[in-house]
Amino acid sequence: MSPQGLTSEKNSTEVKIEREPIVDATHGDSLNAGGNVRPQNSFETASFFSKLFFMWPHQLMKEGMLRTLTEIDLPNVMETEASVTNRNYFEKLWQDEVHRVEELRKNLPPNSKKLKTLRPSLHWALAKDFFKTTWVIQPLMFANCTARIVMSLALGYLIESFEKMSNDGYIWAGVLIFCNLIVLFEHHHVFLITWRKGMQIRIGAVASIFAKTLRLNSIGGSDAVPSGKIMNLVSNDVERFIPTALFISYLIWAPLSAIAILIIGMYLIGPAFACGFGLLIFVTTPMQFYLSRRFAILRSRVATITDTRMTLVSQTIVGVRVMKMSGWEKEFEKRIADIRKMEVKQIHKANGLKALNEALFFSVNILVSIVVFLCYVFFFDGILNTRLVFTIFSLTNILQLELTKHLSFGVMSGAECWVSIRRIQQFFEEPELIEKQVMNTTSSSNLSSIEMDRDIIIRLSNVTCYWDVNRHANSADECMEDTTRSTMALEDVSVDLKVGELICVVGSVGSGKSALLSSIVGELSVSKGSIFRSYDSLAYASQDPWIMNGNIKENILMGKEMDPQYYDQVIKACGLTQDFAQFMHGDETMVGDRGVQCSGGQRARLGLARALYRDADIIVLDDPLSAVDSRVGRLIFYSAIMDLMVKKGKCVVLATHQHQYIGNSRCIFMCNGKIRNIGSFSECVELSDGNLHFVSHNADDSSEGSNGNDEKDSGDLMKKEIAKNINSEDVAKHMDNDASKQNITDNQEETKFNGVVSRATFFRYGRAMGGIGICICLLVLFAITQALMLGNVVAIGRWSELEAEQQKSRTIILVVVGLGGAVILSSLFRSLACFALTIRASKRLHDAMTESVLRAKIVFFDTNPSGRILNRFSADVGSNDDL
Repeated sequence: MSPQGLTSEKNSTEVKIEREPIVDATHGDSLNAGGNVRPQNSFETASFFSKLFFMWPHQLMKEGMLRTLTEIDLPNVMETEASVTNRNYFEKLWQDEVHRVEELRKNLPPNSKKLKTLRPSLHWALAKDFFKTTWVIQPLMFANCTARIVMSLALGYLIESFEKMSNDGYIWAGVLIFCNLIVLFEHHHVFLITWRKGMQIRIGAVASIFAKTLRLNSIGGSDAVPSGKIMNLVSNDVERFIPTALFISYLIWAPLSAIAILIIGMYLIGPAFACGFGLLIFVTTPMQFYLSRRFAILRSRVATITDTRMTLVSQTIVGVRVMKMSGWEKEFEKRIADIRKMEVKQIHKANGLKALNEALFFSVNILVSIVVFLCYVFFFDGILNTRLVFTIFSLTNILQLELTKHLSFGVMSGAECWVSIRRIQQFFEEPELIEKQVMNTTSSSNLSSIEMDRDIIIRLSNVTCYWDVNRHANSADECMEDTTRSTMALEDVSVDLKVGELICVVGSVGSGKSALLSSIVGELSVSKGSIFRSYDSLAYASQDPWIMNGNIKENILMGKEMDPQYYDQVIKACGLTQDFAQFMHGDETMVGDRGVQCSGGQRARLGLARALYRDADIIVLDDPLSAVDSRVGRLIFYSAIMDLMVKKGKCVVLATHQHQYIGNSRCIFMCNGKIRNIGSFSECVELSDGNLHFVSHNADDSSEGSNGNDEKDSGDLMKKEIAKNINSEDVAKHMDNDASKQNITDNQEETKFNGVVSRATFFRYGRAMGGIGICICLLVLFAITQALMLGNVVAIGRWSELEAEQQKSRTIILVVVGLGGAVILSSLFRSLACFALTIRASKRLHDAMTESVLRAKIVFFDTNPSGRILNRFSADVGSNDDL
């Protein structure tokens, strides 16, 4: 169950459970970590010319040159980039697509084959929205394509004007400058618009995944979504949206530019240009699409293996104490390394395809130009000249950029994004808690009796539930039908819960107490029967409360406004006053990730204080007294449960083994998922036919266990008495230890380095690649490839300066073709070497990080949130893999 408080809308026939956000959505994006209001975003107030010339970030950049920027300096997030806005927009796109498909399915005949194949498509919803909201870039893309082609022609005419000593050169120079300005402005503005759109989709996807996670059934079956997969979705998969947004439009404009260039090239040198163009279209372009399919397959494999690795890393961090006490560091390190080896193997395959793609991009203009010029000279008896050579070179450079770079990135990122969207959609289609319970067995007379009895806050009527049914059903109707594969949790349960009463749920372990609480809270869907609810809010305190990484006050308030008077009452009733007195910062004390700085009893009381502070109509408590000793238990029961809950008219449902507190309260005795008796505790014992012999025994045990539990958690109320029996030096030493512990906990900000990246960092990465010598060889290989490229261009230039008879000379042809072939081989070898070395560095850094983390002291895990550690193994490792 979700340990947070739950609220529900008041409705007599159906209930929709809503969870209040931890942070106020209207202010969460405008406040920094210190609670200060951020400065206004300069983009919102920038003038047209400021946006046109990118002057709006000038002030922030100026501040950054004078001093190191901090979080306080960052401007407020704009409304269009806010997480709440983008989450709502993203979820609306998905819901609209679901409703569209539902309408189509309604119009199909029952025996139609399309019913099985017709499914919602998140791909279609996002693609349609992208082109709908970024239509403004299409005219800019057209202007960019036109300006690039005009620049190529203007360059040729400028060179010709130099040869003829004509004044037309000034005109063509002006055209070149004007077109360059168009390309300059278009490129940056299109990238800004598409990058922002990709970021908005990414923000919306992350927020929607988080919201979906809260709606999943926490009582998961064997096919529950692994935490590693969720971490991989929000760290790696969503990153594919930005490059896809940047290059997806080129899938349209790159072919259109290629057609325009083909027409102009054939106008300049005739069919010879079509020969080189045909090589590009019929060889390199099909190769691009083949590579895109392979990228998609490999991306899917890598993502699946990464999910497994992240799940294991997450489980290792959560259970790090057990691992270290058992001495299993090497075993876990080996398991993680084995999975990483499988992951790297697939990445190697993908990098091989990337290397081929990069080599193709680097050398395709040389290859196409050589084919064009050879065909022009040998087959069409053409004569090369400087203007023609530079114009064709410039046009082939555009083809190179559009078809082997922009189109390639569009296809490659689109293929990877397709896989990521499919994975996200599969996650969105995971069955959720069925929020609407159908009142299929409640007659109108029953409803009338409920309406007459205003004291009834919840009525369960013949309720039957199954543990795993939510994992197989998407609706209440399916939930009722699909029960054969599930384990029964509750059977034919009927009970009324009234305002202002304490209802105690008792029974042995596995008797159905938690199942009953789960059905009341709404985390266990009803397969049969009905649940009538008549309350505005509900609070829940679990047996193992969830503690977020923050201070004590934040964990108790959970986004609610501070009421100092009621807050102090809650703290006192839960026995936390003495604990706060021992902490240096009181309730501002950081509790650490998962509350590691607190004892079990302190965590239980924090969860209870959170539920109590919500001031809800009904409070569900799952055995909060087991983690505390007898003294604290009595304080909590009488001060918190009775005084602040029951006596204030709250309905309290308490599952407990501490039967000494039941007294005259109404008692529900559970046995094998059924209610055996409802009444006072003594009545339940008398009517149990001997099945409650364990109750009194457990009651004694629990009392003894409570007394013996003092060592586990003294509740910190006894610290005062203990302090009387020890000297003042011991007290001072004890307080110093607490203070040092608190200082460690407060120091949770990540270490960051200011200024430029140090040379030591580059040297460490170079050593991970294989050593400084290997890096130098790689740099030499890059230089050789570039030198061969320039040499080939110079050779073609010399070729064009020869006389017509000499242009067919075998010598110059061999030089040009030989250099062209050397460029292709050198660029391929360079790309393969570069990708192989970067993935080697990534693997070595990952393995070194794994060893370092697993061998770190427990204090490292206590003072660093698990999310921060997991982010190193997911997003940062993914960035290294993609270099």
